[in-house]
Amino acid sequence: MLSAPSQKRWLRSQRGVSLVEIMVAALVFAIVVVGVVEFFYRGRGQILAVGLRRNGLTLTQQKLEELRELSFSDAALTVGDHGPESIQLSENLMGNRSWSVAWGDDPATPSDQDYKEVMVSVAWSWESADQDTVFLTQRFYP
Repeated sequence: MLSAPSQKRWLRSQRGVSLVEIMVAALVFAIVVVGVVEFFYRGRGQILAVGLRRNGLTLTQQKLEELRELSFSDAALTVGDHGPESIQLSENLMGNRSWSVAWGDDPATPSDQDYKEVMVSVAWSWESADQDTVFLTQRFYP
């Protein structure tokens, strides 16, 4: 058994953790957890945005392919703006697809109306008014 003076020294050397130390450790832990959660939340948002852009590009390409199958004088290929038509971008997000047609001129030929330039665009809004648009342009020759 320890003598009284050595027992007091032993007790002083065995100090516990103070409440202030616990509070500081909890604060540091909370800051780290909030940072990690924010990192994953932003990463998830970026993944969703890229997926929507991919879907939008697929829908623009599909429309260009549909227009490519039409005759050069079809009403859908008249010069001007066409649409918008409502489309489904994902299972819970709708967008608008439109296209415009303009005459193009090849300077190497004497004609002023050599081809039609068609631009198809898909636009949508998501996540509290974030707006995005993708578009593709292609030339259609007679």
